[in-house]
Amino acid sequence: MFINIKNKMDNPIVRKIIAYAAFDGSSEGVAKTVQEYLLNPKLYFYAWVENDSILGICGYERHDDRIEIHLIAVDENSRSRGVGGLMVTALQEAYGKNIEAETDGDAVEFYRKRGFTTCEFIHETRGKRYTCVLKIS
Repeated sequence: MFINIKNKMDNPIVRKIIAYAAFDGSSEGVAKTVQEYLLNPKLYFYAWVENDSILGICGYERHDDRIEIHLIAVDENSRSRGVGGLMVTALQEAYGKNIEAETDGDAVEFYRKRGFTTCEFIHETRGKRYTCVLKIS
């Protein structure tokens, strides 16, 4: 089940999963990410939960014409079970809008396998990055 857990971002399991997706996965970087979500009402933070266990997290922003994924990650014990794909599908079904994300080379295949088109670019400070877009027909 895909549920809002913005009020549970201090949970140690949630913070551990955030660290997988955050640009700065240090405890300070995760704390900064948590504060950014808590203070910004335009940012949404959801989790995929099964049997009261948080298996994955997804932080995103809603725009008039699209959903922009900022963070998406799955707990290391739940990987390769389709949890990330379930979260993308939940966003598609909930909003019916194009979905966009920016990622690095480690995660670009995740998006490609789910039908996103990708475009490589060089970020000024982060190096090679990818813009990923899933068009809703």
